Amino acid sequence: MHDIAYLLQVLTPFILGLLTWRLNSRNSDHDYIKEENDRLNAECKRLQDENGKLRKELENERNY
Repeated sequence: MHDIAYLLQVLTPFILGLLTWRLNSRNSDHDYIKEENDRLNAECKRLQDENGKLRKELENERNY
């Protein structure tokens, strides 16, 4: 009986450490939100550049 108690005392911190390490290695919601925000900012910049080009083309067509 005492052997089982000693074994559990040794294995419990080890198992908890593995579980903690596994949970911490996953992408958190914060990481996901940051990646999504970066992607959206890049897309916004691309669309702004494209919008600027189209405005210049439209302005050139009006001048003719």
